[in-house]
Amino acid sequence: MSPNTERNSQLANVDQLLEAFFRYKNKVLDQQQKSETNCKLNPTKSHILGMILREQRCMAVDVARQLSLSSGATTIVLNQLESENLIQRVRSEEDRRIVWLSLTEEGEQLARMLNANRGRMTWELLQALTEEEQQLMLGMLKKIEMKLLEKMKSFEQTYR
Repeated sequence: MSPNTERNSQLANVDQLLEAFFRYKNKVLDQQQKSETNCKLNPTKSHILGMILREQRCMAVDVARQLSLSSGATTIVLNQLESENLIQRVRSEEDRRIVWLSLTEEGEQLARMLNANRGRMTWELLQALTEEEQQLMLGMLKKIEMKLLEKMKSFEQTYR
């Protein structure tokens, strides 16, 4: 097998793995939504809730930057989350130009539940590997993450 053919085969395998993972993740999210919530969550909304849970509060520009969304798309999704009573906008007392996003009580409960379910899902998937294989895989994923962050930083500096 030529190096190019082998490389293309490896890339196809990675693509298949990622597609299967995201299809599974979206099916789990969809099933949770049907059985455990009464709101219409999609991966973007789920990610925003998780982000605000981690950060405690953030601004719309942080959400847009993190998810690579336009300001218009960000506003639409945030308006939907606010109308579903999952987030709230609070104007800063120190600087009235700043509007902080935070979770409502209902939003925090939902975000914690989604986080726990995501953890369970990941744990179940990791059980296909031995402890040693898990450690190796996590180490490799960390290397890939560092490379991605490096590439993203370079990309952002190039296109500013």
